[in-house]
Amino acid sequence: MSKCKLALSASINGKEVPNKISVRGSVYVYSDKGEIIVEESLPGLDEKILILNVTVVEHEGKNKGICTEFPWSKEVNGQQYNQVTINCEGMEPDTIPVKYFG
Repeated sequence: MSKCKLALSASINGKEVPNKISVRGSVYVYSDKGEIIVEESLPGLDEKILILNVTVVEHEGKNKGICTEFPWSKEVNGQQYNQVTINCEGMEPDTIPVKYFG
């Protein structure tokens, strides 16, 4: 699996009730039927860092090499996180700051 050259982003809208963290990213899937699974991992040493594991499940299909966006969100308590780490199989983890609006 490889990451697209689209930026990862993470934000919390403090004016939204309840507060939610929204994470967006993209990965290549190698068919039009590929499935992207995003799962929250157990917290690491720093509980202010949200860790997400991204897995691509490939299925037979057309159009190899499709850059596909994955959105993910969950309810949070205000500025619960200040960074997000994305783990994708076969790639170095990518850590980004969380933007807080509110």
